[in-house]
Amino acid sequence: MSGLIGKMAVLFVLLVTGYLCARLKIVGAEFNKGLSKLVMNVFLAATILDSVINKELTLSGKELGFGILMMCLAMLITLGIAYVTPTLLGIKTGDRGMYRLLVAFMNNAFVGFPVVTALYGEESLFFASLLNIPFNLLLYSVGVMMLKSGEKGGFNIKKAINTPIIATLLAALIFTLRIPVPTIIDDVCGTLAAATVPLSMMCVGISLGPVSVKDALSHPRLYALSLVRLIVCPLAVWFVLHFFISDPVSLGIIVALMATPTAIVCTILGLENGRDGIESSEEIFISTALSMITIPVIMSFLT
Repeated sequence: MSGLIGKMAVLFVLLVTGYLCARLKIVGAEFNKGLSKLVMNVFLAATILDSVINKELTLSGKELGFGILMMCLAMLITLGIAYVTPTLLGIKTGDRGMYRLLVAFMNNAFVGFPVVTALYGEESLFFASLLNIPFNLLLYSVGVMMLKSGEKGGFNIKKAINTPIIATLLAALIFTLRIPVPTIIDDVCGTLAAATVPLSMMCVGISLGPVSVKDALSHPRLYALSLVRLIVCPLAVWFVLHFFISDPVSLGIIVALMATPTAIVCTILGLENGRDGIESSEEIFISTALSMITIPVIMSFLT
């Protein structure tokens, strides 16, 4: 428990550093927009590739397919919880779609991957990256339909297929065929991967810079929403998946990803579909702050 808290404390300090940089106007929204793209398209992609390049992984092709299936099941469980949460919290009908989105989709890339790396090592990131496949497909199909209140949403295949997914598929190919990779590429990916965790957490912190702490803390229902995202979702996923997964590391990786805060992309997707981004940003702020406490607790008791 103490070791886990120590690792989470490091991630939290990195997040706060990014937040302070934004509040002190050292960096701005345009800088973070570019940095986020850089992290997603270069550093994160390199980290996914580095997790398999010239590595002796014990994961078999059958286990790989099973992992994707379990990731899909985990996402479906969170979608089910997300669907009923706004009704249970008494959210008015017009806002339920946005609230469902905030519960269903977590920050698996910018928070989940650093947490998994800290807990299980860089080798675990390949398995964790498999979540990108069902996550993106559901986000840009079911997620859009949530915001449109049941209308036929526009599934955008171009948005669903991004650089981390391409890197994941390439990593799966390298892993399956045992393709040897030149040392220089291995070294470049390893060097870039070393910067992914600090840059990811700082991106999250910078993105939260415009949020007013006072305003964010003044909405009780956002606390309830955060607890569903951070506690109910990972507990439900663990309860169902522990009947199917015997490997504690594989189960732990999935639970850790499901225990992460609301994804920043939810606000962006909401704005694109005519929703107010203020309350969703406040929810992201609260859930991210609380996750620094809930993730160690969840992971200590369930794994």
